[in-house]
Amino acid sequence: MKKLYFLMGLTGVLINLNAQGVRTPYQSNSSARLESSRTNVFHDILGAGGNANGKKVNSRGVTYSNFVKIGATYYDLQSNYAMPHRLVMHPNGSISATWTTSANDFSGFPQRGSGYNYRNATLGNKWYNSDSSRVESATRTGWPNIGILRNGNEFVIGHEATNGGFVMTKNNGPGTRPSLSKNILSEAPYKPIWARTANDGDTIHLICSYTDSAQPGEKRAPRRKGIFAPMVYSRSVNAGDNWDIQHQMLPDYDSMLTTNGGSDQYAIDAKGKTVAIVNADKFQGVILWKSTDAGATFQRIIVDTFKYAPYNAKKLMLDTPFTNDGTCDVIIDNNGKVHVFWGLGRVGDSDTSDEFYTDYFAVQGIGYWNETLGVGQSIVDPGAFDRDGSGTIALDAATYYGLQNGNLPTPAGSASPLSHAARLTNTSPMRQPNAAIDDNGNIYCVFSVPIEGDVYDLGGNYRDIAVVSSTDGGLNWSSPQNLTQVLTREDDFPSVARRANGFLHLMWQQDVIPGNNLSNNNANAQNHPAILNDILYQAIPVNDILTNKIGMIWGVNVDKPNTGEVMLVNQNYPNPFSGVSNVLVWMTAPGDIKLEVRNTAGMLVHSNTFSGLNRGNHILPIDASGLSAGVYTYSLISGGSKVSRTMMVH
Repeated sequence: MKKLYFLMGLTGVLINLNAQGVRTPYQSNSSARLESSRTNVFHDILGAGGNANGKKVNSRGVTYSNFVKIGATYYDLQSNYAMPHRLVMHPNGSISATWTTSANDFSGFPQRGSGYNYRNATLGNKWYNSDSSRVESATRTGWPNIGILRNGNEFVIGHEATNGGFVMTKNNGPGTRPSLSKNILSEAPYKPIWARTANDGDTIHLICSYTDSAQPGEKRAPRRKGIFAPMVYSRSVNAGDNWDIQHQMLPDYDSMLTTNGGSDQYAIDAKGKTVAIVNADKFQGVILWKSTDAGATFQRIIVDTFKYAPYNAKKLMLDTPFTNDGTCDVIIDNNGKVHVFWGLGRVGDSDTSDEFYTDYFAVQGIGYWNETLGVGQSIVDPGAFDRDGSGTIALDAATYYGLQNGNLPTPAGSASPLSHAARLTNTSPMRQPNAAIDDNGNIYCVFSVPIEGDVYDLGGNYRDIAVVSSTDGGLNWSSPQNLTQVLTREDDFPSVARRANGFLHLMWQQDVIPGNNLSNNNANAQNHPAILNDILYQAIPVNDILTNKIGMIWGVNVDKPNTGEVMLVNQNYPNPFSGVSNVLVWMTAPGDIKLEVRNTAGMLVHSNTFSGLNRGNHILPIDASGLSAGVYTYSLISGGSKVSRTMMVH
């Protein structure tokens, strides 16, 4: 497939295609060996010749947007590569979320499992009672998926890595905590894990790969059609009670493409009878399988080629070809057309006498393809992240180095190792696209990106979550905007609800150390100990995204009251209520919000002012303890804006 990656619009950003690369070990089964996927050296930066040590720019203490905490976890590896969609929207606008959680930092994280939380649009609230406990009663699981069944109940599916297979947990009604668990899709003696699911009603589609423990006496992962630990497909048409297709190889997925499967290098979506599965590997290319009969048959489509596939460390790659980084996503639009996204990468190999290849770092971008265009292109201008305007994006070396055989890395030409490492597997700096679509057909793609100048004390650039959007079906894309814009915080692993209503619903993981404990901690140095990570949520007005109101401002202090415009995310909850009810709002700019409550005669019976609020989401309480039973109108006023709703006190 023809590529247009040179048309990235890198205005003001120096790209040196002969820039220094890092020699990376090629391990034929590396992605299938360890659940935590501890990795070796990977070197990636935009703008050769930039300051490899980075430069701190206003790096202390400014929070630009306000977010909602929905959970927490000590286990901080939410994905090896591609992020699943771990938020789902109910027909009435309620939101449910899941994530890999652990309530403690004990060795091996024995209490690891599926976290869960729920925000009801109108009828009550569990969203803000965040915790880190798992929904599974006893079994240690991870990598959860979530979906809504035909009756409105939810399911959560996480893998059971010790023995292989998955644990499916259901609830008894929207928003009730899932608690009814059963084991599904085991395949002894093999260990299928790392699932991705998508469903339409009670038809659930699942893809996964296999772990390879290679312990003495244990059978290794399977080899099928010449692929070791391949991605496989399963289906249930009765809400997971039975699976009529189990661990099936997709058509034309064989050793002509690759000899190795991989953990989390795939994504899936389903809408009606249309199912789309995408698989990405830097030495395979990006492959799409599409079904229009609910998974009974699939057609393979080559989205993005890799000319040296299948690679085996013995092929010269002197032309340093573009490729993907293993992170990808797929979404089906309102017309049944498929849209595919992936993180861009670049590789080379000038020496076939060893088991190494070279990763080049002079590229950042998000690749994109759809069925109408039929051509891969980059949809993100990395020049927008040239924070100091120097013409290069300087990243600290720890940002693009991982551990070397469990040890802190020593860069080429250096006499001593780095103090920190922040690379997650072998992904590119700009990675993990995750896409949503609204009822008008507008498309949104969020992604994770390191921020120039925002550097941790031990080394490594902190990350933010950014977004691009398209209003014409993917033909043109907006400039990127930074959705989190928090300095000295690592915002990573972005996931959006596939459906956007008036808001783009986003969740992610945040802590104070770049990288993560599972991939980047050296046991002796303890450079990244297991600390509590927040799971955060944000409901962003799609109009603010489409009109570029979010922008790329690097930190704003709250010093100009009454400049914000207030938007209501949802009705107050609970409602009816006595005592205190809450309302979730969005502030378009920093400022104050005044709350006024009036009775049916229009008399003001209660007021309150919330001062100095940051831009973003806020939970505002409405105290009705002094009000008699009845119907009231509450108004939220900020700057020149005012929104009003009715509520009932009983």
